[in-house]
Amino acid sequence: MLEFMRRAFADSDFAVIVTDADFTYPGPTVLYANARAADLTGYGVEEMVGRSPRILQGEATSVASRKVMSRALRDGEPCQLVVKNYRKNGELYDCEIEIRPIRDPSGQVIYAVAFEQERSRRPGRRRAPGL
Repeated sequence: MLEFMRRAFADSDFAVIVTDADFTYPGPTVLYANARAADLTGYGVEEMVGRSPRILQGEATSVASRKVMSRALRDGEPCQLVVKNYRKNGELYDCEIEIRPIRDPSGQVIYAVAFEQERSRRPGRRRAPGL
């Protein structure tokens, strides 16, 4: 499945981050990030893989946003929101995120896929489905 995601999202116009389904702190763990994710966050793909996407959160990331994401992920529900994230260099940015659970044939959530883009990037920006 991850190889399929790598091929499917490598050339995406959106930052794509795929995590495992361990949503308890300090998880989840990034299993895949595309080049757009590296461009957006300032972290190299190799730096993100194996770490939690929580590295993008900080003081300005609202507790409410974190709770919305956490609840949706635990419940296996998709969610869409705008959060304040931080780049590797500490720069704050507004990030539009759509997170979708990926289930195995038995219905168990095994991955989460986040489609991300900077909100103020430019007028006429392309949007992920549902954003």
